[in-house]
Amino acid sequence: MTKIAEIYAANQDKYARQLHCTRIHDLLASHAEAVPNSLAAVDDAVRLTYQQLSDEVDMIARALVAYGIKPGDRVATMVPPSLEFWLTYLATTSIGGIWMGLNPRYQLPEYAYLLGDAKPSLVFCRTEYEDRAYCDELQSVGTEIKHFVSFGKPTGRAVAFETFLEKAKDTSDDELASRRVAVDAEDIAVIVYTSGTTGKPKGAMLSHRAIMSAALCNLCWMSDGLESTISVAPINHVGALNNVCMNVFAYGGRIIFYHRVDLEAITQITNDEKLTYMVGSPTSFAMFSSQPDKGMDRLGHYKLIVFGGGATAEALLKPVFDTGVAMFNVYGQTETCGIVTATDAGASTQIMAETFGKPLPGARLRIADAEGNALPIGETGEIQVHGPYCMSGYFGRPEATAEAFTSDGYLRTGDLGVEHLDGNFSFVGRLKEMYKSGGYNIYPVEIELALAEHPSVGMAAVLSVPHPVFQEVGHAFIATDDPSLDAETLRDFLRPMLANYKIPKSFSFEPELPYLPNMKVDKQALKRRIEQGVPA
Repeated sequence: MTKIAEIYAANQDKYARQLHCTRIHDLLASHAEAVPNSLAAVDDAVRLTYQQLSDEVDMIARALVAYGIKPGDRVATMVPPSLEFWLTYLATTSIGGIWMGLNPRYQLPEYAYLLGDAKPSLVFCRTEYEDRAYCDELQSVGTEIKHFVSFGKPTGRAVAFETFLEKAKDTSDDELASRRVAVDAEDIAVIVYTSGTTGKPKGAMLSHRAIMSAALCNLCWMSDGLESTISVAPINHVGALNNVCMNVFAYGGRIIFYHRVDLEAITQITNDEKLTYMVGSPTSFAMFSSQPDKGMDRLGHYKLIVFGGGATAEALLKPVFDTGVAMFNVYGQTETCGIVTATDAGASTQIMAETFGKPLPGARLRIADAEGNALPIGETGEIQVHGPYCMSGYFGRPEATAEAFTSDGYLRTGDLGVEHLDGNFSFVGRLKEMYKSGGYNIYPVEIELALAEHPSVGMAAVLSVPHPVFQEVGHAFIATDDPSLDAETLRDFLRPMLANYKIPKSFSFEPELPYLPNMKVDKQALKRRIEQGVPA
């Protein structure tokens, strides 16, 4: 097996041009000069070369400056995976603005919280998408936001994207250039919202340095596998932004945007575009395997597949492995800009099922106890990460930022793991109660707080249960004295409040839940019930 560090070192000279870049826009400027006619982005019938992409980004950046966006101002984008996302992200970060994505699956309370917390100066959004009037919805909860720009017919206070672009002429070449020169590698480029044990989402601040360090490291070990990819994941996820788009962008490859996960459409695009790079998950492998008519042929002729998202059954990996595509199990999280480990090239399905590999060059991992002391090999403890890929902190939350790092600068991931004698690390569980369902991070407290708003719910506790496709789904234990309360009533209650993937798939109802002496719900007792098959 070839070690990732060896592949990385062997490619340093090959990608010297990209490795010279320190800020996100440096990559676009470099590609526009070196490979101006190479295809950069595809969205339906629109196909942009790197020169055309650069020109489009320049136009939006000029308009943002003309609209008064200053360094450090937040700019939000609410669209499905699309060229609109990529253009607004590249333009915003190029002038020192801080970009953030919003998920079309969110509901009004979620939008209200995120917009209230980040306080963006400008919001780009689809006027409508899949029968929802997003521009109207966002304006209804973003009453303090100064500017809304709509992709589509404008409504309310929003201006059309074409009208927005007319302001570009008010920003001179010199002003645009000076804004870009002033951007520092340590400046925050992106805020990606995640959640902690409080259930309230926190904005992880990712700097140009962190995003670029991750992308350029991945470039050097993923190499020519990064020629092309498809982006179908929600734009507010670090997986979509960094693991998918930024890696291919660093290579100078092409990104095909498609607005949702649709196996038939993805198969067609894969074949038509001859895609080379996939970021997968146990869920995606299960979805492909569940299609008996074409099976693994749906994977096309990829050169490289990376996957993560928790422990993966070897049975799910073997059909993909048997296609001969190079595969790597990886580990990372929002706060690490995504990938920070990988299994060795040529690793067996057993190794990939049981471990997530070794730290990437520049990263250091350790297994530590609650006090931050490194534990011996073979002992279980918290996975802690050090290196240039880590976030700068949580937006507006200095106390949470301090808690997130040890005194010697390691990021506390909240995940439990173990290091093996061969240098590989394994994922054991989560210190936090977060679980993953179909690739999404689910935070029980957020759901419990929403359930508690129902007048018939006395107490709610949400835990994960195994699922054959999504790995984990939520089960809610409900304490109630209302005999008429049922699962469908609570699902209907939650739908306007939470994205559908957060809504528990099953419920249990009882007069009261078990409590600890400190009067907190005894979730370990509930976990034992689940392990014993209750609920069925």
